[in-house]
Amino acid sequence: MTAPVFDLDVVIWGASFFSTHFASAGNALMGTERAFTAPKFELLTGRARRFTSLATQLHIEACGALPASSAGRPSVFATCHGEIQTAHRLIGEFRDAGEVSSAHFAHSVHNTPSGLYSVATGNTAPSSTITGANAVAAAWLEAALVGRETDGPVILSIADEPVPEAFDGLGEPAGVAAAFLVGPAAPSAGGGVPARLSMEEGGQPPERTLSLLARIVHLVIARATGSVKLGSIQPGASLRLHVTPAGTAP
Repeated sequence: MTAPVFDLDVVIWGASFFSTHFASAGNALMGTERAFTAPKFELLTGRARRFTSLATQLHIEACGALPASSAGRPSVFATCHGEIQTAHRLIGEFRDAGEVSSAHFAHSVHNTPSGLYSVATGNTAPSSTITGANAVAAAWLEAALVGRETDGPVILSIADEPVPEAFDGLGEPAGVAAAFLVGPAAPSAGGGVPARLSMEEGGQPPERTLSLLARIVHLVIARATGSVKLGSIQPGASLRLHVTPAGTAP
């Protein structure tokens, strides 16, 4: 069966990047590591900071670095592995003691970051959370479609924490997060970076979130022309992001 093909034009109005082991997206691409650096996640204060996982902290850190114009916007949160370290901790607690911490359990669901961000910022706009191997591709598509429907920018936050060795599969070498302010294409995108989402034939094995996000953020910040294959979006089809600064074509 031939996969459907489409193009969806967007504008990226802002981008941020944080990694526990890389000071910038460029450093991540070059493999220039730094000592482990914990996120400050300053949007959360007081009791809201307690029991937060690294995944939640990464989301909040990246969202807090977006432009002030992101306030009150609809949001899409995405993670390939979810609250995987919390899940590992809860399994260990149950194995050893036959019960689990209610505080840790309360923050074990994949949409914890979305809820905490909404409460911390007073953002009552709609929010969704996407989890799974193709979460990066699905979240970009979701954000673009929500932006088209609401005719305005959407917060897109993507984050993953390192996967414990006890779980087999594709792990993450470092905690990483990136956030974007993505809106529908406009006749004049002054200050924004034009881009295009394209569905194309051919699937793709999962790629580490770190490398995907580093490449996207680097293109946006450098305002460089390039494309990144975000991953499979349905059987036999993948989603690609073309970053096309003004005066260039995808």
